[in-house]
This record gives sequence, structure tokens and C-alpha cells, in this order.
Amino acid sequence: MRKPRFTESLNNAVAGITYVLKTERNMKIHVIIGFCILLMCLWLDLERTELAIIILVITIVIVAEIINTAVEAVVNLLSISEHPLAKIAKDVAAGGVLVASLGACGCGYLILMPAIKRPVMTDVFTRIKEHFPHLIFIIVVLLLISVAIVKHLGKNGKFTQGGLASGHAALSFGAATAIFLITQNTTAGVLSLALALLVTQSRIEAKFHKIYETIIGGLLGILLTLLIFFFFLNS
Repeated sequence: MRKPRFTESLNNAVAGITYVLKTERNMKIHVIIGFCILLMCLWLDLERTELAIIILVITIVIVAEIINTAVEAVVNLLSISEHPLAKIAKDVAAGGVLVASLGACGCGYLILMPAIKRPVMTDVFTRIKEHFPHLIFIIVVLLLISVAIVKHLGKNGKFTQGGLASGHAALSFGAATAIFLITQNTTAGVLSLALALLVTQSRIEAKFHKIYETIIGGLLGILLTLLIFFFFLNS
């Protein structure tokens, strides 16, 4: 069997995560709760270790749900009819999700409750504005999530290739916009824009994307970057 390339493995992994999100209600609940918790952490005066633990336990719960879905799929494939062992396999996998969720709730309570009682960070936006790498990291993460959502809505393409919006165009035009806004230098802005156009041209010539898909990706990168800068720098 041919060993898959890295991009193929990445696309398969993203397809698996997308399947779980589309088919499993509990997974959607876990993701929404985890996202809300992470947003709450942004306004709380958490230490790096505390934030790392929060991210870790959220990840463990999501991974447990993914493994539970995989176990259910394998059991359904191998079980022609109802069997006690099949029920045990599914129940044990579901029990693993429950244990991970209870552990996450315990960690969240021990970390977040004392933090909520402390003064809330009133200078969070100031700190982000003073450290542009933090702002760039936020832009990249939100762009990747936005591109994945648009690709899913378009129902075509893969995470690293094809789809309704070009991720390469979104990231390159987003980076060009961020460079211009940070430097306030026309030369730097024009050069970064030229690089973004070259990236877009390469995606079209390689026939990974059509012209309108790169336009959608580029507009997504520009608009989201402008929105994030406007939100943080005017807060």
C-alpha cells in the first residue's frame, strides 16, 4: 500500500474531524463549550500554566469524542446483528468521553472559579495591541477556521486543496493587509501585495483553484484582517 503524502494525510484528518462535527451532536456541544471557555479565558487573569491546562483538557475531551465515533463506526462495520460485546465496546468508548468530560469540568472549576473572583483584565486589548505577534496569531487561526467553514459550505475541495475559498489566497492577502497596517509603509504594502498575487497565481496555474475561488479567499483574508485590526485597535 502506498504511503500517503503529508497533504493527503492532513486532508484525511480534516475530513474525519468534519465528519464527527457534522454527525455527532455531542461533538458540536463540546466544541461550542470549549470555544466559549477559551473566550472567557481571554478576559481572565490566567497564568500560562493554567491556560495550558484548560487547552489540554478541552483537547482531551474532543479527542475522546473522536475516538468514540471511530469505535462506533468500526463496531457497526463488524457487527452484522446486535451483540453484547458490540454494546460493551460502544458503552466503554462513551464512558471514556464521560470520564474526560468530568475531568475537564473539575479542572475548569479549580482554575476558573478563583480567576473569576480576581479582578478581570481590563487591559487585555492593550496587551494585544502592544504585542502584534499575538494579533497575527489570532488572525491566522480565525482565517483557517473561516476557510474551513467556507469550504464546508461549498461542499467541494479539501482542506489543503480546492474548495469554494482558497486558503492560500486568504492567508497571503491577510498577511499583506496586516503588514501594511502594522508598518504603515506603502512600499512594504505593495511588495507584500505582489507576493500575495504571486501565491494566488500559482494556485490558479496549478489548477487547484478557479479564479473566483481565489478572489473569495483573498477578500476573506482582507476583510477579516481589517475587522480584527479595527476591533482591537479601536477598543
